[in-house]
Amino acid sequence: MDVRLPDGTLIQNVPDGTTKADLVAKLKNNGMNVPAEWMSTTAPPTPAGPPMSRMEKIGQGVVDPVNGGAQLLTHLLPDGVVKAGNNFNNWLADKTGLVAKLPEGGVDKQVREQEKAYQQKRAAAGEQGVDWWRVGGNVVSPVNLTVGRLIPGGGGLGMRTIKGAVNGGVSGALSPTVTEGDYWDEKAKQVGLATVGGGIVPSAVAGVSRVVSPLASRAQDLALLRSEGIRTTLGQTLGGFANTVEQKAMSLPLLGDAIRAARQRSVDDLNQAVANRALTPVGQQLPPGMKGREAVDAIKTALGDAYDKVLPNLTVKADGSFMRELAQTHSMVQTGALAPTAVQAFNRILTNDVLSKLQGQGAMTGQTLKAVESDLGQQISRLGASTDADQRLVADALKNVRASLRDLATRSNPGAAKELAAVNSGYANFKRLEKAASYVGAEDGVFSPSQLQTAVKALDRSKDKGAFARGDALMQDLSDAAKGRLGNGVPDSGTAGRLALPAMLGAALYDPSKWPQLAALPAASLLYSRPAQYLARGLLASRPASAEKVAGLLDEASPMLAPAGGLLAVGVGK
Repeated sequence: MDVRLPDGTLIQNVPDGTTKADLVAKLKNNGMNVPAEWMSTTAPPTPAGPPMSRMEKIGQGVVDPVNGGAQLLTHLLPDGVVKAGNNFNNWLADKTGLVAKLPEGGVDKQVREQEKAYQQKRAAAGEQGVDWWRVGGNVVSPVNLTVGRLIPGGGGLGMRTIKGAVNGGVSGALSPTVTEGDYWDEKAKQVGLATVGGGIVPSAVAGVSRVVSPLASRAQDLALLRSEGIRTTLGQTLGGFANTVEQKAMSLPLLGDAIRAARQRSVDDLNQAVANRALTPVGQQLPPGMKGREAVDAIKTALGDAYDKVLPNLTVKADGSFMRELAQTHSMVQTGALAPTAVQAFNRILTNDVLSKLQGQGAMTGQTLKAVESDLGQQISRLGASTDADQRLVADALKNVRASLRDLATRSNPGAAKELAAVNSGYANFKRLEKAASYVGAEDGVFSPSQLQTAVKALDRSKDKGAFARGDALMQDLSDAAKGRLGNGVPDSGTAGRLALPAMLGAALYDPSKWPQLAALPAASLLYSRPAQYLARGLLASRPASAEKVAGLLDEASPMLAPAGGLLAVGVGK
């Protein structure tokens, strides 16, 4: 026979009947090391055997819940019923050989004998630890697959955890009990371990699904910002507590400057995205790096040029809708609490610059329309810049007149409707940008997410701001996402961080233990460099569309995987 020593050494052709003492003496005579644990025992050596095949282990795992279920059944049924069943089984075994004969101890005895024989084979092959192939057999066992479907997946993590615990507990109940002690004590231990193990599985699977598709990659607002070319920082990408910590860290020296610069890039990207929403309808983009008042002027000029290209080819004829809109605007001015001089100014401009241009047929050429647009624009700019509130209200009324005129041009020229609609769409987006850039605090015309949100709400012309209340106002998709992710303001100047730096440097001069902390600040600042932030966004928020589906399937299926976790817990707890 062959004998394997505890250190893995294999001794071949040992005569049958050799005792451990004889083998120890032989090893000593040959100058070989003798295992210390062999020096105090005379038990016969354990013969080495061939390793069990993977299919044998998997097969044992497949039948485990069958054996465990049969064992559980014999403890649930009355003794008389169990004894009759055992007698019938043995009669069938004697007569047909279709089933194995039960030993005197019944199913319990049979299960223990099978387990003992299985473990002896493993020991003979030098195997120890968790039997992963057998666990795999448990998982694919039709019995445990059925258990996994008892309570389907779905719901939040808490509900999936409850479902997993129940499924794990059931799998523990069907696990074979192989100890000599009280069956129900051992079964309670198995069910308890399996319940805990099954409950852990959904959380573990949720962790895997977050790697496959992190929450940041599923966030719709983040996806929108990404599609608009807005680069979010690490904290803005993660949101919540991480974003709060990042904002507070801006008060730190060095690191705070790096964070502030990265967050300012996000605000600049937002300004660029809003500008491009105004320019894209007319086939243009804002040049990179242009922002603030310079961008406002460039966009206004580009939209004006696009409109001027269309105007000469148009003819405009007044219709009922146009006249009703003018009447409504006129009535609003007449009944408003404006000074008489302001009302007279509006009436004069409306009559001289608009109505008089509509000739006897109630129409005007494209060239005339262009002149009317120019005159209205000048009046709106002059009155809108006035310190007199009434004159600013007249400017707003004239904006309504201009909008009605542009709508009329679109209705009167269906052949040019596409070009006009593009220009009008660009102008509508531009007005949100222009208003946001005009607010106090928008330094040099660079506006914050909060200022954009305020502009979007202010220019919502629906009744009682209903569109904004529903989240449907023009450009609100972008303003909502920006305010939620980027924050409410523009990063500050960093005064706090600059004041703190000399204090930290002074402390480090007198206390060398502060040097590692001081050195950590520039190191941490590298995390907010452009390459590092690009990499972080890619890892957290960029996943193919299929990743979200895979993550969803994992979460949905996690309760079905609970039996595997339960059985593994039972195996580890033995």
